[in-house]
Amino acid sequence: MVSQISAALEKIGLTGGEIEVYLALLELGLSSTGKITRIAGISSSKVYEVLQRLINKGLASYVVQNGIKHYSATPAVRLMDLLDGKKAEIDSVKEEIDKFLPELELKRQKQTSAEAIVYRGKQGPLIALQETLDVAKTGEEILGFGTDEDDYLIHYPAQLKAYIKEQLKYKVKVRLIFGEGFKSPNSGASIRYLTKGLTAPIRTMIYGEKVAIVDFNTPFTTIIIEKKEVAESYRKHFDLLWKIAKK
Repeated sequence: MVSQISAALEKIGLTGGEIEVYLALLELGLSSTGKITRIAGISSSKVYEVLQRLINKGLASYVVQNGIKHYSATPAVRLMDLLDGKKAEIDSVKEEIDKFLPELELKRQKQTSAEAIVYRGKQGPLIALQETLDVAKTGEEILGFGTDEDDYLIHYPAQLKAYIKEQLKYKVKVRLIFGEGFKSPNSGASIRYLTKGLTAPIRTMIYGEKVAIVDFNTPFTTIIIEKKEVAESYRKHFDLLWKIAKK
């Protein structure tokens, strides 16, 4: 349990020293720095600095008794205040970045003529998934095929659930092809099935003038091609598969 709590505290931005001291304060209650250093396993030269950081974050406080400071943890709900503060800061930064996005994208388009972008790692498949939704909101149809099962369901179940919710909200038209025997959770999509062995080992999505090819073998590799002729060629290939696939 302690390790899980420590991991959660680290995720909201506390350092290792801050976590140890904060947990010590929770255990000890109102205490002098001597007890805190022993329980937290932190040097006396560092403890005041760490305590001050916790005070600044609203997670600790102190009282003076007989001329000596005694520290204690503030109510645990203050952790939510810290999260709310971080969220407000992120929202503020997001608003600032949103103002510059059109200008930044214009600069990018002027400087590059690349027709394909390659992403390595787990963020790539999510970028491709979000792009399909962004394009589909303009009225375009999303097509997807390859792999017997939906690898997004395996690796990104929460994100896929949110994606399907948005898809249903905007009444996005989606056609998908999987291998026989797989039950897709996407209730808003038209789905057909191919005999296992006829599917590809990668997931391919076609949307607008783009084609996303996602290889879920480690390390994940995502290739997004933006070219009208390529997208149309993949659409024709999909339509051929759609005709022979079973409902």
